[in-house]
Amino acid sequence: MSTQQPKQQRLWQQLQDKDLVSGEFQSTQEIESPWFIKLLLAFSGWFASLFILGFLLLTLQDLVDNGIICFLVGAVMITMAYNVLKNNPSEFREHLMLAFSFAGQALIAWAIFIYDSHSSDLLLWFAILVMQSSLSLVMPNYVHRVCCAFFASIALTICLYYLHLSAITSAILLLLVLFLVLNEWRSVKWQPAFEAISYGVVLLLIPLKASYIIGYDLSYWLNESRLQPSWFYYLDELLLLIAMLYLVITLILRSQHQLPFNTKLVIMGATIGLCLLSMQASGITIGFALLILGFSNSNKLLQGLGMISLLFYISSYYYLLTLTLLEKSGILLIMGLFILAIRLVLLKWFDPIQIDPVKVGSTPQGDNDAI
Repeated sequence: MSTQQPKQQRLWQQLQDKDLVSGEFQSTQEIESPWFIKLLLAFSGWFASLFILGFLLLTLQDLVDNGIICFLVGAVMITMAYNVLKNNPSEFREHLMLAFSFAGQALIAWAIFIYDSHSSDLLLWFAILVMQSSLSLVMPNYVHRVCCAFFASIALTICLYYLHLSAITSAILLLLVLFLVLNEWRSVKWQPAFEAISYGVVLLLIPLKASYIIGYDLSYWLNESRLQPSWFYYLDELLLLIAMLYLVITLILRSQHQLPFNTKLVIMGATIGLCLLSMQASGITIGFALLILGFSNSNKLLQGLGMISLLFYISSYYYLLTLTLLEKSGILLIMGLFILAIRLVLLKWFDPIQIDPVKVGSTPQGDNDAI
């Protein structure tokens, strides 16, 4: 018997004493395969699916140009993957069905583009966005949801590009991540979906902002030159500032401690000052937001992604040729001194002992401890 089972029995007994559960305790231990076994099964599933998909493409090569047939075959493959994934399959079948689902999505996307070839690119990519967003919510598989959310973020980015709003894409994606993570525990039913979708958006947000920093933006990959006004950049930074304020205000409201009013003003002012200082070093605000978000939710993965993105954004900014090294060193030095000054002010002028805890009953139900 494992050491975890007595703890579960004691918890079950406490729940029985409060008349919250009934019946005898039943151990539900699950034997998990080692990581190398999972990796081998995943590789086997994807490798086997390549042969199956190759066989299907060879047999249906005369029907590939028919959009209706491609759509129907893709829908059947996605439906089959959904039914298999819903019944808790083995790891081999899970990865096999993932490959089938992605192949079905590719067939549907191909059918959309060849069937509505005379439509605008915006409508075509909007249809892809709707499909991927729906699958990220419906599919009963964590990895599948992450991948569909990633594909949906790409479709959303391209849609904003054709709307001439690509300069504010990073701010919109960051607001979406903040909303999902800050509200993922409001519903236990939707928590896994919200968490998976947020990871999928973050996986695009970090490299997307990095591509704009190093000069390989979306117009480069689409082989189009579409210049935007310079004030679009400052609009993006302003929206990132609003996203940071939304994050900080939400965490203050969810705090278990009643912070003094002057402390709240210092926190808000420090947030605004930090975002204003990081306007020249693009991307640092996103790194700070992910780091704070991961720390508030005790999410080690988000913390790691925030730290990695911060290191990349700072180092890439330092080696850009728009400013001299002396000017960039001065800006980074000022930012570092500003952050250290904020820490000194919070520790020296605002004693944590003076902070009154909020009553437990006044905490909003469904919110996790933010600070």
